[in-house]
Amino acid sequence: MNHEPFAHFLKEQKLYQKLTSASKLISISFLVIYLYLLFSSRYTASPLIVVINYLAIFTGFSGLVRFKYFEIPSILLSVLEKGSESPFFQLDGEKKKYIWRKAGREEELPADPNPDWIIHTLQLQDRFPWKRIGKLYLGFYLTVIFLSVYFLTSVYLETGFQN
Repeated sequence: MNHEPFAHFLKEQKLYQKLTSASKLISISFLVIYLYLLFSSRYTASPLIVVINYLAIFTGFSGLVRFKYFEIPSILLSVLEKGSESPFFQLDGEKKKYIWRKAGREEELPADPNPDWIIHTLQLQDRFPWKRIGKLYLGFYLTVIFLSVYFLTSVYLETGFQN
C-alpha cells in the first residue's frame, strides 16, 4: 500500500500548525512593540503606532485565510479533480476516517465512500480556490510585513522612537 498520500497529509497538517504558531508569534511581537511605544516612550501621536496597529490587525485577518486554506485537506480536494483515482481512495479505512475528521465533518464517513458523495458533502464544486488564494495572500502578506518592518526599523535607527 502506498503511504505517500497520507504522509503528504500529515506534512500539510504540520505546516498548518507551524504557520499558526508563527502567526501567534508575529502578533505577540507587534503587541510587545505597541505596548513599548505606548507606555514607555511617549510616542502615542506617531503614525508608527498606526502602522503597528494595522500590522497586528492584518496578521489577525491572516488567520481567516490560513483557516480556509487548510480547512479541507488537499488529499480530499484531489477527489474533485481525480475522482476515484484520488490518493484518498488508496488509503485504508482508519486513515480515511482520520482525514475526514480533520476536515471537520460531522457526517460519518461511509465504509466505501464514492467520489460523488464526497464532492457533494464537502461542496467542492462551490468552493473558492483557497489554495491559490492562500499562496497569493502569503506573497502579499510577506511583502507588506517586510516593507513595514524595514520602515519601522529605519525609523527606529534614525530617531530611536523619540519625538
